[in-house]
Amino acid sequence: MSQATRKPSTVGDIILYEYLEPSGLKINDLAEMLNVHRNSASALVNNNRKLSTDMAFRLAKAFNTTAKFWLNIQQSIDLWEVTSSPRLQEEIDRVIPAYEILERKQKGGQFDNKHAVA
Repeated sequence: MSQATRKPSTVGDIILYEYLEPSGLKINDLAEMLNVHRNSASALVNNNRKLSTDMAFRLAKAFNTTAKFWLNIQQSIDLWEVTSSPRLQEEIDRVIPAYEILERKQKGGQFDNKHAVA
């Protein structure tokens, strides 16, 4: 997998720098807009919590965007984190493809309870 050189902007960064600061809104205002506890809004803006689908819909309504807009931002971060983590890359390298397991079962003549693999 190719590794991005720079971490993409986070949902919290976009909320803070593109929406809250330019309009003079604060975390308490965001919490009221989203109908969530202040701690939830703060955790999102401060990148201490990942974006949920529910929150993406709330942000979409609050800022006249789409849920997909917010979810794409979160997905970019998630992908960057996995591709930029040597530890996760080592774990992924140890994943065994399904076809290898099926080949092993065929060679050994093993059967599982539901499907015969021969």
